[in-house]
Parts: sequence; structure tokens; C-alpha cells
Amino acid sequence: MEERRRERELEVTVAREQAERDARLKTEQIKLEHEIRLEELKARRAKPGDFEGVDGQTPSDPSGAGNLALQTKRFGEMMRHVLPKMAQESAELLQFFETVEKLYAMYEVPAEVQAKNINTSPHCSGQISRKSNDD
Repeated sequence: MEERRRERELEVTVAREQAERDARLKTEQIKLEHEIRLEELKARRAKPGDFEGVDGQTPSDPSGAGNLALQTKRFGEMMRHVLPKMAQESAELLQFFETVEKLYAMYEVPAEVQAKNINTSPHCSGQISRKSNDD
């Protein structure tokens, strides 16, 4: 009988230790998942140059803030995929330009690059030249 009681106490002790170990592991896992989520959030919000030692310029992607040609090219390539086609009717032009302005704000396109991108956009360049010739 004494032996059974000791076995039972040993089983309870082992079960308690296992439960404590499981709880510690679960807590560690939750902490790590939280840290990962925080890092992912920081990475999503980060812009080139936000981190120490990173100036946003690398040999493969020189995105210099002062270089208008590189900015125009970079934002032009990006916006080419999201800009809608320019409206054929004059009545639809206002809605088109409002949409373009919202997209520029969403993608944080610098003001000095915006007009250049509209003029060089394949969606707009033919329409703009046609409209200016009509005047």
C-alpha cells in the first residue's frame, strides 16, 4: 500500500512537472510569435533608410531621393501596373484624375514625379496628345 502511494505521488509529480514544462513552452512560443508579428509590422511600415546603416541606395537599386530621373523611372514602372486607362469621354476625365490622385497618395509618389508619370504613362500619353491637338 505504501508502494502504491509513492507511485501515485511520483505520477502526480511527473504530471505536474510536465504541465509546468508545457506551460513554459507555450509561453515562449507566444512571446516568439508576438516578436515575429512586431518585426513584420515594422518591416511593412519601414521605408528605405529607416534602419541604421541603410541609406536606401544599393548598387542594384539606386533610389536616390535627389535623382529625379531614377524616381520617375521607379514610380513610373510601379504606377504602370495600377493606373487605369484614361477615359475616352471628357465627362469621365474628372473621375480618372481623382482616381490617379488617390493612387499617388496611396503609393506616396513625390509631387515632382507625378506630372512626369502621367505624361509618360502608356495609358495616358496618346490621350493627352490627342486632347491637346483638339484645342
